[in-house]
Amino acid sequence: MNNRISTTFLLLILTQAVHAAEEYFGKLWEVYAPARFICNLISSDPKTGFLIINTVFIFFSLLYWWSLLIRKAAFTGLIWFWMVLEILNIGGHLGWTLYKKAYTPGVVTAVILLLLVSYLLKQLLHADAVFKNKD
Repeated sequence: MNNRISTTFLLLILTQAVHAAEEYFGKLWEVYAPARFICNLISSDPKTGFLIINTVFIFFSLLYWWSLLIRKAAFTGLIWFWMVLEILNIGGHLGWTLYKKAYTPGVVTAVILLLLVSYLLKQLLHADAVFKNKD
């Protein structure tokens, strides 16, 4: 994995952590039914469920990023999966905000996530094209 992809992926993970903080302070689990449902799957207290989900997600994302960095591996399958999750997350936030016609917890950082996902997508597609052209 090249340094630009690695750096962008790390920025995406760190921005996701800030995004989770924005959602936390906005009490997303109280105002967004899908979030409440998912959080209640993890804990009877949705706030606790929210914290567990986001902590585990960020922890394993950083662990995966670190393993890619150490091994200098080119495997990006989990990055693609991560980006799909982010795209769904971003779409949910933007759609919800447009529906409400007001601020919703997480929408500010969702825009930043959209920019980073778009940039990472461009990098990954370029890296795949370069790899295929080497054959």
